[in-house]
Amino acid sequence: MEPDDELADHIRQLRQQGLPATFVRGSIRGRSVAFGSGDSAGTIYKTTYYGGGSPSVDPVDARVPTKELDRLSDRYVAPAAHQALVAHLEKYGVAVVRGAPGTGRYTLSLLALREVREEEVVVLDSEAGVRRLAKEGGGLRPSRGHVIESDGMRWVSQLRSPLLNHLREATYKRSPLVIVVDDQFPGAGLEEHVVEHRLDGSTRSRVFTKHLTTLLSDRPRECARLLGHERLEEDLRGHRSLREIGLLSDEIARRVRNGDDVEDIMSGLATALRNRAVELLGAPQPAGDGEERRTDVSLWSRAFLLAGVVLDGMALSRVSRESHRLAELLHGVRSPSLAPEMPLFVESVKDWFAHEMEFVDHKGGPVEKGYPGCRVRVSPRGLGEAVLEVLWHDHSGARGPLLEWLDGLVDKDEEDIRVSAAQTVGLLATFDWSYVYEELLVRWATAKGDRATHRHFAAAWALERAVADPLLAPRVQRLLRRWSRQRGFQTCARAAYGTRIGAMYPGEALDGLERITQSGTGSVWAAVREIYAAGSRAEVLERLASWSGSSRYWLFDDTTKCLLRFSRLRGEEAITAFLRGKGQRDLLLLLVRQVLASEKPVHRECGWSALKLWVEQARDEEPPQPAGEAGPPLRELVAAFVAELPEPGARGSLLREQLRFYLRLWRHQFGAAEPMDGSTGRRLSEDDAVVEIEAFVNYTFDTEEKR
Repeated sequence: MEPDDELADHIRQLRQQGLPATFVRGSIRGRSVAFGSGDSAGTIYKTTYYGGGSPSVDPVDARVPTKELDRLSDRYVAPAAHQALVAHLEKYGVAVVRGAPGTGRYTLSLLALREVREEEVVVLDSEAGVRRLAKEGGGLRPSRGHVIESDGMRWVSQLRSPLLNHLREATYKRSPLVIVVDDQFPGAGLEEHVVEHRLDGSTRSRVFTKHLTTLLSDRPRECARLLGHERLEEDLRGHRSLREIGLLSDEIARRVRNGDDVEDIMSGLATALRNRAVELLGAPQPAGDGEERRTDVSLWSRAFLLAGVVLDGMALSRVSRESHRLAELLHGVRSPSLAPEMPLFVESVKDWFAHEMEFVDHKGGPVEKGYPGCRVRVSPRGLGEAVLEVLWHDHSGARGPLLEWLDGLVDKDEEDIRVSAAQTVGLLATFDWSYVYEELLVRWATAKGDRATHRHFAAAWALERAVADPLLAPRVQRLLRRWSRQRGFQTCARAAYGTRIGAMYPGEALDGLERITQSGTGSVWAAVREIYAAGSRAEVLERLASWSGSSRYWLFDDTTKCLLRFSRLRGEEAITAFLRGKGQRDLLLLLVRQVLASEKPVHRECGWSALKLWVEQARDEEPPQPAGEAGPPLRELVAAFVAELPEPGARGSLLREQLRFYLRLWRHQFGAAEPMDGSTGRRLSEDDAVVEIEAFVNYTFDTEEKR
């Protein structure tokens, strides 16, 4: 593995450690509305009651799977607007659902459409807008229900009564359409089309009850204890969206099945954590009769707590060092709850650990304060996020110093500090997007100078953290789509598409990377590698096969680099795994042919180096399993693939001669190498895989020439 690959793997691990637990192998844990084929399935998420993702789609119309609608129906609590929407669609065929994001307006639209039109429900491309629907074949499918989401789209301002009346004629009783708008949509002149969607005070509780009852249908006793707990109602009121309630239900049900005690589960709720965070950061409270007044923690202690939250799991020396700088920045804050008292020689490190801080070793085990290289960890899990939320909303005077401190951290040479600081900024963006975007994200994305690369990646990692918020995901997608077209932002967009954002939306990410490459601003192969490593291998292969026919130098150059890099991978990520699939094998054949036929020697060399890696992998393959269990051995697949590479004609004849030459060369190189097995001193012999491949290929070529 090359040094660049090792660094990329190291940073990827650091990012994954800091990302929310909802991220699992490039997708979001929990159930979601997903459609598509191959690796594109599961990459499109919708805001639903029960654990979906962001209300955004790849730019393509697609059908919502029936089993997903069935699952939503099982856990659906119909709001007051449900019957009104059904009646409106049955009467007019077109409706505009107006509601705040996160209130289940999208689930309402899906299930109301299903009730009106049982065959199928189709999600329409938001980017294309509604005007195209009025045209012949503009997107409406006969006997289907349709939903289109408008948040952040420019075309929403163009909604007029004549346009909707025209759509009514096209959809009436055949292809009903629901347009989802947010609660800020004015709706002037569209009163006859708008259906209002609001949540009453009991909706969150009813949704949670329905969801948890469904998940724990086989455990009614535990379910009843949870639903009757006094802390639960308070926690539900603190959630912004019904999706959060759905995720909360999933997590509680999981812990119940793991055998966790009900009281332990309740103590880990968001409200309990927030109350603890308020105590840690808030002003002192007066004591009762006969009791001493509680002493307020100093600014130094608060700074150390915040540094521990941001640099969670890092060495004590690092945390204390950075906490000093943060305390100096906070010293000038004019906030009653952050009094500028800095008793540096009064407190000790031991005092700072009086509140939810613990010493651990590099494996996470508890140790004493003096343990060499001991690390600081915040406990319990989730408290760190609660501390930052309380600080941001309740201590507004600390916002500027906190961002200034984080801004300095991303210039550090230590990758773990930069990643943690950037992801903290991404979390803060979920509290106040506009503030963080204007203060840091734009500045990082357009940075120039010695530390520009650090700042570009910091902005990308912050967006990677922010996209986990279902209310921000559409905004992040639109932002990167715009940045991929603006030269000053393209470097940052390229880095962002190489994060979990690209893993969640591979098609959209590859489109953006193609735009960046075509503008001639540089290579994007490293971002493509990250999307491939995250699991979207088939989609990446399809795109590389398409790029291999491009006349643009950078696009083709990135294609050859990706082919070579992916050929170094082993196991399930190995590119040779595509040799076992018919359609994928054909794409791989096209890709390799184009690379080997390139006019550029450097590109052809990448192709031959990739094939050499394949032959090495076939040579090192473990003995095949019994017939019928594992399919043909890799050496047979590689041999058949190589034999099929030459096309008819002069170019094919030249490629045949080159293949013979390289196979003989590789056999000589492999045979002259050091023994692979030191205990036996084994060297390559005439029975090895490389010789079998050469013999098979030569036999195939000779037979073809005789014909």
